[in-house]
Formats: sequence, C-alpha cells, structure tokens
Amino acid sequence: MTDQQDLRVTLRHFAENLSRWREEAARLRTRSKRGRMASTKLLVHVEDTAGELYREIESFNVTVAAVAKQSPLAAGELAEVGETLRLLLLDITELGTRLYSTRSAAVVNKPTH
Repeated sequence: MTDQQDLRVTLRHFAENLSRWREEAARLRTRSKRGRMASTKLLVHVEDTAGELYREIESFNVTVAAVAKQSPLAAGELAEVGETLRLLLLDITELGTRLYSTRSAAVVNKPTH
C-alpha cells in the first residue's frame, strides 16, 4: 500500500466505519435489554457482527503495518483507532456472552409439566 491516495481512502474507510460500529453496538445493547430471552436470530446477529468487526480489526492491522513501513510515527497515531475497534469488539463479545447466559438460565429454569 504505497500509493498515498489508496492509503487515505483506506484510512477514511476505518474512520467512517467507527461510527457505524458504535451505532451497531448501541443497537445490539438496546435489543438485548428488552427483558426477554434472546432469540436465535439476535444471537446469530451478535456473532456475525463480532466476526465482521474481527475482520475489520485484521484489515486495520495490515493497514497500520503498511503505514509503519513509511512512518512509524503515523502508525503510532493510528493506535487509538485500533484500540477503539478492539473495545467495540469486546463490548459486542460481552453482550453475546450475557445473552447466551440469560438464554441458558431461562432454559434451565423453564418449568416442566
């Protein structure tokens, strides 16, 4: 990734997607607080979102490595973006864990007739 224009476009992609990832994490938190057992559809969506975000982090890491070859200082300035992506992944992962535990508790405590 030596072309400066390609690099700017790629970095803009990550900056623009931060808002999207934050909004998705907030939307998932809201859906999870509705007080009922998590649906399979919601659990799959949380897992899919975590997978997409994980791939975004991998792509970001590749980009930062390319930037570091040209300017270690510039790569260091991007660290905050990487940390934000990782924190969002952690947030979504914790949400998924909480949803699974709530669902498991509901199944365990389900009355039998």
